[in-house]
Amino acid sequence: MISAVVPTRGGDSRLARHLPSVVAALVSSGDTWEIIVVDDGDTLKATPVNARVLPLSVSRGYGPAVNAGVAAARGDLLLVLNDDVSLEETAVRRLLEALPSDGVFAVAPRIVSPLARCGDEGGKAGAFRAGLLEIEEAPASETHPTLYSVGCCYLCRKTTFLALGGYDDVYAPFYWEDVDLGYRAWQRGLASLHVPSAVCHHEGSATIGERSMDERLRVWHRNWALFHLRNVRDRRERAACLGAWVAYALFEDRPAVLGGLVQAIEGFVPLAGTPAAARSDGEILRLVMAR
Repeated sequence: MISAVVPTRGGDSRLARHLPSVVAALVSSGDTWEIIVVDDGDTLKATPVNARVLPLSVSRGYGPAVNAGVAAARGDLLLVLNDDVSLEETAVRRLLEALPSDGVFAVAPRIVSPLARCGDEGGKAGAFRAGLLEIEEAPASETHPTLYSVGCCYLCRKTTFLALGGYDDVYAPFYWEDVDLGYRAWQRGLASLHVPSAVCHHEGSATIGERSMDERLRVWHRNWALFHLRNVRDRRERAACLGAWVAYALFEDRPAVLGGLVQAIEGFVPLAGTPAAARSDGEILRLVMAR
């Protein structure tokens, strides 16, 4: 059974536009299915057709909302979606066909989006430059490894999602939680795959766009720094990270950016009992390098 988990915050109109395509793609998959709309902050005015609503009285953001939806899911497969995503009819079936029985955390479709310079935000590569991870678009015509599955649309097994601990609440309300989850999966030897034959369409930042630019800058830079502090294990790369942040502090004059970096440092707690990495930082980035 496939459980589609769709977090939303005041998304009545977005759900009305996009959920019919999700229903059609789930029906076309040939599997049984359910749709769980996680109402982050209890803001919906009506219950969407063909869905059950999980209301959360306090809005905590994308990651905690998805985690709550996963906890309520009855299916053994999870289809995680933003509320501003439409699916082409064959999308779920093709993702199912591309999800192997083991060795893979998640499969993500081609995500047609105005946010992507290449038109597809589904494939991601990465490289360390001046001590910091730079994420790059990695379009392709065939299924290939991707650095992480973009949170707006991917399919995975519920058991794998839970074994990884789901999204880390430290990144709430948004930004970098999907990079973190995908990177942690790679560290444990679990790949993420980009499947261009499966296609979805993403409006792009429909909910986050309602936040102020200062809040977005602060949260992005806080979570960007936290990702490096919590995930980069190579000693030379970690030292280079610290040098990069010193440079930022010297030359950055936007209070929101500096505030985000300060929050990351103040809020950082070393992870206890972190499992040994099956793959190093360098190995991960070589596996997902741009083609």
